[in-house]
Amino acid sequence: MTALYLHFPFCLQKCRYCSFNSIPVPEDDMLVTGYLQALEKEIAIYASFYPNESLSSIYLGGGTPTVLPAESLCRILSRCKESFVCSPEIEITIEANPGTVTQKMLQLLKDAGVNRLSLGVQSFKSAELGLLGRSHSVSEVYAAYDAARKAGFDNINLDLIYALPGQSLQFWRDNLRSAIRLSPEHLSIYGLSLEDSTPLAVDLKKGKLEACSEEMQLSMWEETASMVAEAGFIRYEFSNYAQPGKECRHNITYWENRPYLGVGAGAHGYHEHVRYGNEQEIQKYIEMVEKGEFPRAFEEQQSPKEEMVDTIIMGLRLTKGLSRPDFTRRFGCSFESLYEKVLKKLVDDGLMAISDEAVFLTERGQLLSNYVLSFFV
Repeated sequence: MTALYLHFPFCLQKCRYCSFNSIPVPEDDMLVTGYLQALEKEIAIYASFYPNESLSSIYLGGGTPTVLPAESLCRILSRCKESFVCSPEIEITIEANPGTVTQKMLQLLKDAGVNRLSLGVQSFKSAELGLLGRSHSVSEVYAAYDAARKAGFDNINLDLIYALPGQSLQFWRDNLRSAIRLSPEHLSIYGLSLEDSTPLAVDLKKGKLEACSEEMQLSMWEETASMVAEAGFIRYEFSNYAQPGKECRHNITYWENRPYLGVGAGAHGYHEHVRYGNEQEIQKYIEMVEKGEFPRAFEEQQSPKEEMVDTIIMGLRLTKGLSRPDFTRRFGCSFESLYEKVLKKLVDDGLMAISDEAVFLTERGQLLSNYVLSFFV
């Protein structure tokens, strides 16, 4: 079983913290049309190479897929279903900016098979949305959520960001309460992380803004864990919380280091032990696909050792940890036999624990995850 990621590099506007491969929607419709045609062709190329590929999940991400017409998105989904074998229980997620959806649009997507919606809320505070450069308002968050429920979505994720410059603990509590009151099935909650070239990072470097202190970040982390647990959410990955049974299956594919295809400009994939990244520049991506070739900027054949390290680093992000039986089946040796001394040290230091089924990070180990994971790189 393989997961499929589809990248849509268009947004209403570029957010001030964003380093993803995305651009504002161009006025020239020809670029968008050419891009969608290239996506269909890249899907067809993969289907010709892997005619019996079975998909466990499809994820439409970006950018903001929902800046495009629902009919265009439904057409792409239709091509996916025609080109690959789809599991009857397939999970199909679409990312959406709250200001770009209507009930009619969401109904069309739902009817086309999309059964999971991820809303990029980020904050319920107008000032914080402005700081982040988001194009939607707080009222549009509530309108989008209501429209999604009326369209029949029963699996909704809300994205939130904490540790913003100048953000107080009380403001963060308010954001969490607002999200929890809506009763979504899933929450993705990330601490702000910035690439040096982003406008927000530049403002911080120039001293125009004051970064959130490590002490405050820790307080927000602890407050998050407490509040969402009280609301019935289970933390199943460092930054992801779900109501029981509503964990994101697509993202678990990444964390378990299982195969996935990445389609679109700048998309990444991992398939048949090859890790690759597509050309980011949209026009060049289109030209490469039109020639009938994989539009890859790079590809790397993974050695067994590299695959093992990636499996450990990603798997330990899951709160259930790294499955010991699965690791042994996959690599032909046990985790503890390879890392006996390291594991003993980390267990003795209270950073890792081991059960019959798994090795996993303790709560303290999660707080010091960069340190812990460095032992396995």
